[in-house]
Amino acid sequence: MMTHRQRMAMAVRGEMPDILPYVPRIDLWYNANTLAGSLPQKHQGRTQDEISRAEGWALHKVLPDLLDVRGPEDILHRAIGILAPRQCVYRYRFSRDIDIRVRQEGDTTWIEYHTPVGMVSTKTVFPEELRSAGSTLSVIQEHVLKRPEDYRVVGYLFENLELAADYEGFLAWQKGAGEDGLCAATASLASSPMHHIQRDFLDPTTFFYHYHDYPRDMEALSKSVEHYYDQLLQICADCPAEVIFWGGNFDDMLTYPPYFEKQFLPWIRKAVGTLHRKGKRVICHCDGENLGLLDLIKQSGIDVAEAVCPYPMTKVKIEEYYRRWGDTLTIFGGIPSNLLLPEATSEEDFEAYFDHLFKAVAPGTRLILGVADTTPPRAAFDRLVRIGERVEREGKLPL
Repeated sequence: MMTHRQRMAMAVRGEMPDILPYVPRIDLWYNANTLAGSLPQKHQGRTQDEISRAEGWALHKVLPDLLDVRGPEDILHRAIGILAPRQCVYRYRFSRDIDIRVRQEGDTTWIEYHTPVGMVSTKTVFPEELRSAGSTLSVIQEHVLKRPEDYRVVGYLFENLELAADYEGFLAWQKGAGEDGLCAATASLASSPMHHIQRDFLDPTTFFYHYHDYPRDMEALSKSVEHYYDQLLQICADCPAEVIFWGGNFDDMLTYPPYFEKQFLPWIRKAVGTLHRKGKRVICHCDGENLGLLDLIKQSGIDVAEAVCPYPMTKVKIEEYYRRWGDTLTIFGGIPSNLLLPEATSEEDFEAYFDHLFKAVAPGTRLILGVADTTPPRAAFDRLVRIGERVEREGKLPL
C-alpha cells in the first residue's frame, strides 16, 4: 500500500497513484480553535499533525510554521519580506555597517535601519484579534518605502544581506513528517524581486502609484533585491528537499496579466530551470482569481499550483482548471473553503460539489485534493472528515 508521501510525489510527477491524495490544510483552524478551547472533543490536547494522522489524512507541509522560530530574529524583519523560521533552509545576516534598532511595546514592533546611505523604518502589529483568528503573520502598519530617497536605502539593505544554508530545521521537519507528508522547502513568499517589493514594501494602491511614477527607482530596487533572490535560489537548488515553494498569491487584478508576464514570469522560469536541473519540483501558491492568468501560470513551467480555489469562490470551475492545466501542471487544492462553512454552503450544495468533483477531474492524475486556501476557523470539522471518507470510497484511481 502506498504512503501519503508516495501518493503526493506521484501526483506531482504526473503519475497515477492508487487513490487521490487528500491533504487538508488545517493550521489556521487549529490555531484559532486551540486558543478558543474549541477543538473537537476527541482531538483535545493533540497537535495538528496528530489530528491529521488520527483522521487518516496526509500532512500539509507546504508552508513553514511561522510560530516555530529559533529566535525572534527569524521573523523580526517581516516588514521587508524576510522570514526564516526553523523549517527554512537558510539563515541570513546584514553587513556590520547596518545598525538595526528595534523597539517593542506590547503587540507593536518598530524597527529603524540605519545605513551609510540613510535610514528607513517600519512598524508592524500582531494584535490579539489576529492571533485568535489563527494567523501567524503580523500586519505592516508602516511600510519601508515612503519617499523616493528611501529606494536607495532599502536597496543598500538587500545588497548587503548575506544568506547561508542551514538545513537542520528542515531535515527535522521532514523526519517528523516521515511518510505522512511531502515537505516543501520555502524559498520566499514572493516569486520575483518586483513581487517582493509589491507584497511588503508598499500598500497595494501606493505600490502601483510608485510603479508608474518612479519606474527607474523601482527597477533599480528590483535589481538590488535580486541579490537576495539569487542566493535563495542557489541554496534551495542544493537543499535536501524534493519540492521548493517559490512564492505565490497571484491574482489577475493585483498581479494583472501584462504585469505578471513582465515582472513574474522571467523569474519563475529562471527558478524552475535552475531547480529542475537539480532534480527539484516547484510549487507556487495560486490561491487568488486566476482566470486571466491561466495560460501564463502554465507557461511558467511550475510543477504544482497549490491552494487552487475554484468556483464558487472564484470564476474558474474545477473542470476548467483540470482541462487547462491537467496535462502538465498538478493542481493542489480544489476545495473552496466556503464549502466547510454551514452558514455559507448548505448540506445539499456541499454534497453536490463532490458529486460533481469526482466526475470533473477524471481520470484523476495531477490532482492533490486540499482546501483552498486553508480551513477557516469556523469550519464544520465533520465536513473535513466526510470529504476524507468520500475520497476513500470514490477516489480510487483512475476515476
